[in-house]
Amino acid sequence: MDTEQARDKAIATPHAQANREASLRDQLCRQKYEIEELAGQLVETQDLLLAMYDLSQATRSHLGLGETLRHLANEATRLVCVKGAILCVGPTIVHHPTALIDDLSLLNHLEIMEERGTDLILNTPQATLPTGITNLCFLPINLQGSLKATLVLINREGNFTAPDLKLGRAIAEQAGAHIEHALLYQETLAQTRLQAEMDVARRVQLHLLPQARPNVPTLDIYADSRPALQVGGDFYDFVSEPDRPLLLLLGDVAGKGISAAMIMGLVHTATRSAARFMPDPTPAKVLSRTNNDLYDDLTLLDSFITAFIAQYVPEQELMRYANAGHAPVIYRPPNGRAQLLEGDGIPLGVLPMTLSEDYTLDFTAGTLLIVTTDGFNEARDPNGVMFGYERLLELVDEFADQPAQVIAYGLYNTIDGFTGGQIQEDDQTLIIIKGLGKDGAS
Repeated sequence: MDTEQARDKAIATPHAQANREASLRDQLCRQKYEIEELAGQLVETQDLLLAMYDLSQATRSHLGLGETLRHLANEATRLVCVKGAILCVGPTIVHHPTALIDDLSLLNHLEIMEERGTDLILNTPQATLPTGITNLCFLPINLQGSLKATLVLINREGNFTAPDLKLGRAIAEQAGAHIEHALLYQETLAQTRLQAEMDVARRVQLHLLPQARPNVPTLDIYADSRPALQVGGDFYDFVSEPDRPLLLLLGDVAGKGISAAMIMGLVHTATRSAARFMPDPTPAKVLSRTNNDLYDDLTLLDSFITAFIAQYVPEQELMRYANAGHAPVIYRPPNGRAQLLEGDGIPLGVLPMTLSEDYTLDFTAGTLLIVTTDGFNEARDPNGVMFGYERLLELVDEFADQPAQVIAYGLYNTIDGFTGGQIQEDDQTLIIIKGLGKDGAS
C-alpha cells in the first residue's frame, strides 16, 4: 500500500508543478496587462493634463470674447489634430483656420445635436456630410445662463476615437470656463463704459442747472436737486435779464433716468429761450410758448412735463406765477399757515395749448414760497406709507422762521429719516424763496 502511494505521489508531483507554473504565468500576464493598461492611462492622463495646460496658457491673456474664441478654436485644432474647429456661442460663430463648412449646414447639424441633447459624431460613409468633410464632432459646452455654446471638430484623420472624444470633451469643458470669463469681462467692460457715459451725462446735466443763485436784495433764495439715479428729469432755472423781473421755474419730466434727463434738456432750453426773448415773458406766456415748441416732440416721445413758473416784481412786492399741473407748491404768508397752491393748468405736452393762467401773491418780508417735486411728498417709509402733503405743510411751518438754506436742509434730512435709509425712489428738487425786508431781514 505504501509502495502504491509513493508511486502515485511521484506521478502527481510533476503535474502539480506544471499547474503552479501555468497559474503563475497567467498571473504574470494579467499583471503585465494591468500595468500596461495603467501606464497607458497615465500617459493619456498626462497628455490630457498637458493639453489643458497648453490651452490655459494660450488663452489666459485673451479677454475679449472674439479673441478668446479664435484662440480656443486654434488650440482645439492643434490638440485634437483635426483640420479645423468652430466655436459657436449664441449668434457668434468663429471658424479656424477657415470656414470648412457653410453656416447653413452647420446650423442644421447644431439643431440635430440640440434635439439629441448630447454629443454628435458623424463619420463617413455612415453619415451624409457636406463636400470636403470626412467627419464631424459636435461637443456641447456648458455655460451658465441661457446662452448656448458648441465646439465643432472637423476632419480628424481616420475617424474620431474614444481618446479623441475624451480629449475633445475636456477641451469643451475648459473652453466653457474661458468663454464665461470672456463674457464676464465683456459685461464688466460694457458696464464700465456705461458708467463713464452716465458720469458725463450727470456732469452735463448739473452744468445745465444754475451755477449760482441770483442776487436779489429782498429775497433769500436756495435751490437744489438730488436725482434718484445718476441723472433725472427734474430741473430748475433762474432767468435774470437786465430791466426784467426775475423769472424762476421748476419742472418735473414724467419718469426718471436717462430718457427723462434728455427731455429735461429740451425743456430747459425751450423755457429759457422763451423767458429771454419774448417781449413780455409772463409765466403763463412762457408756459404757452414752451408747450407750442415742444408739443410735437413730447407727443412722439409719449411724455409730459409738469412745470411751475414764477416772476418776482420787487416794486410791487408781489410774485406772479402760473402752474402747469405741478405739485406740491407751498405758499406761507407772514404769520400765516403753509398752504398748497393749486396747479390749475394741465402739464406741458398733453394738449396743443396750455390752460395755465397768471396769478399773483403778496410777497412781503417773511413770505415763503417753496416749490418741490413729488419726490418729497411721495417718499415712503419702510412700511410703504407716503410722507404726504400734510406732513410737508407741517414741516414748512416748523422751519418757516429759518433761512432758505436751513429750510431746505430740514426738508431733505426729515425725508431721509422718514424713509429709513431706503434707496431714493424719485428725484427730489426744490426752490425755496423767502421774502426779506428792505434792510435784508425776514
